[in-house]
Amino acid sequence: MKLTCVLIIAVLFLTACQLTTGEQKDHAQRSADRNSKLTRQCTPVGGSCSRHYHCCSLYCNKNIGQCLATSYP
Repeated sequence: MKLTCVLIIAVLFLTACQLTTGEQKDHAQRSADRNSKLTRQCTPVGGSCSRHYHCCSLYCNKNIGQCLATSYP
């Protein structure tokens, strides 16, 4: 009797794991598709900007509203 219950629970557990794994693969694909559509393009050096994160170089001179190249020592 105990062995039968253990086997039934094991089968149910494995079935549930397979079902959730299949759903995660589909969900991951949908998330990747959605994220690729939401990806924003950055502004190249010399382009207009109002925030640092708009620029590919991540440096925006807000006084002139232009993306500048960053120079590191």
